[in-house]
Amino acid sequence: MLMNSAIAAAVLAAFAGQATAASVHRHLHQEAVEKRAAETEVVTVFETVYVTMGQGGAAAPTANVHDEHAPAPRPSSKPEPAVMIEEKAVDNPAPSKVASKSKSNGSSLPGKRGMAYNNADLANAFGGACKSCGWGYNWASTRDGLDSKYNFVPMLWGDRHEFTSVWDKNCEQAIASGSTHVFSFNEPDHASQAALDPVYAAQLHAKHMNKYSGRVQIGAPSVTNSGNPGEGLEWLKSFMDACNAQPGGCAVDFCNVHWYSQPQWANTLFDHLKKARDICNGKKIWLTEFAPIEASDEQLTEFMRDVIPKLDRLDYLDAYSYFMVAEGNLMSSSNSLSNYGEAYATV
Repeated sequence: MLMNSAIAAAVLAAFAGQATAASVHRHLHQEAVEKRAAETEVVTVFETVYVTMGQGGAAAPTANVHDEHAPAPRPSSKPEPAVMIEEKAVDNPAPSKVASKSKSNGSSLPGKRGMAYNNADLANAFGGACKSCGWGYNWASTRDGLDSKYNFVPMLWGDRHEFTSVWDKNCEQAIASGSTHVFSFNEPDHASQAALDPVYAAQLHAKHMNKYSGRVQIGAPSVTNSGNPGEGLEWLKSFMDACNAQPGGCAVDFCNVHWYSQPQWANTLFDHLKKARDICNGKKIWLTEFAPIEASDEQLTEFMRDVIPKLDRLDYLDAYSYFMVAEGNLMSSSNSLSNYGEAYATV
């Protein structure tokens, strides 16, 4: 999670001699839910996000910033996404081929502001104070206890059997319960996340997403703001090109991006969004993970008050969610908001 400036400085100093790409190691812990059916599997995600620092794109020293309660980083192992997986799966039907532009179902979210969560109890508590929060997602394909008043957005996450085998069943259930949007893969441009070649990702996206064209709005795979070759928006561009080149194309209604950087480079967030829109051929943009790093509580609160109104006014940005609703972040405890959490909820 986020760290205060003193701790962050110490971490940066410890890693100053390493590789030039800045990374933030995030531990997303999926809490067990007592009221859940017994046959479930709880998985934890270790997620690293590359951050491009500065207007000129210069990279910061490597720093693995993580929650103090998280286990040590495992950079050499592929992460496990946070997801509750139902034991009984259904086989995927044959892939459908549709035009590269999927039809809108005419639905809209109740508001731009959303909640990224692992613990639905915390999200429900936070949502009680966030009157502008109308939707949520948890990097999984089931809402896992999120109050039904919020529009839940299921995510496929990646190309592994435990996700693809339950995707259709869970996606159909979500749509039946009112979901109007779906997410594709999570950071396939990053080696420790979905880690997919853009051409292969386009094929998989068509296989798993095109069949829902016209029923829900479909997001392109979410990408980081990495400036490394083949990552970030460069990966997104390659994905969109691959979609245009393959028979049937890809059903994409909006593009999904993430952003992390130091608070003094907040303006690069809006550059990132604009470039993503250009790559996405003018389609709407979703910002489903964003947060300043190496920031004090005061800086985070100031960031919220400055950035949130701008995001609300940005006409091509359909939705955004700060990373994330959790204790030690937007929440200071299980039933109270942090100072910057209150700013996110009320600005």
